[in-house]
Amino acid sequence: MEKRKTKRKTHRLYAFVVLLLAAAILALGILILFYVQEIEVEGNEYCTDQQIADTVRNDKYSINTLYIIAKYALGQGESLPCLDSIHVGLSAPWTLKVTVKEKPIVGYVKNQDNYAYFDKEGMVVSMSQTLLEGLPSIEGIDMKGIKLYGHLESDDRQIFEEILETSREVVNQDLTVDKIVCREDEIFLYIGNVCINLGSQVSSEQVAQIRPILEKLGDQSGTLHLENYSRSGDTITFDVGEIPQ
Repeated sequence: MEKRKTKRKTHRLYAFVVLLLAAAILALGILILFYVQEIEVEGNEYCTDQQIADTVRNDKYSINTLYIIAKYALGQGESLPCLDSIHVGLSAPWTLKVTVKEKPIVGYVKNQDNYAYFDKEGMVVSMSQTLLEGLPSIEGIDMKGIKLYGHLESDDRQIFEEILETSREVVNQDLTVDKIVCREDEIFLYIGNVCINLGSQVSSEQVAQIRPILEKLGDQSGTLHLENYSRSGDTITFDVGEIPQ
């Protein structure tokens, strides 16, 4: 009888040890199989892959792909101020696939040797020595406190807000603008060989007129006056000649 009891205890102990070893092997296998070896990033244009990868792996436990996915699934994952969204998935057990959507850039200002690119709210989303083509530069107004992820500031807040509104409307109308210039509290758009005077207050109705008018003007050079335009049908004039710089 004693021998049977001893034998049962031995079997139980053996089974426990086997289960413990199996659990340890399984845990070790998960750690090894799901250890982060690669991070694939897509959807980014001005944010670097490294910036995004560093954001995803921002704590000491972020060496495991399952941990990182769970973190983002629970809404605990970090993002960057320049991103509208970030989604983390797997392309392999050891490879994370990170898909992002960046905040659209509406313009830039020159800051010493760098270009400071900003979004529709005036936040600097990227600073680089590389010039991105197809974006308007902002000229004629002093900016202060230019830093990454900070908001652009100017002592002339009212005209600066109008410049931001102009930048937003230019993007909405899908216009390719060379530069937006503030001169004597009026805003001018430069598109090719045409200068467009928008006045001191900019509206979506004004900017919506630009494309169809430019199509009619063809290759003519001059200044298009929209500063007095409103939906009431004010006359639009075009002065042929050299454009002011």
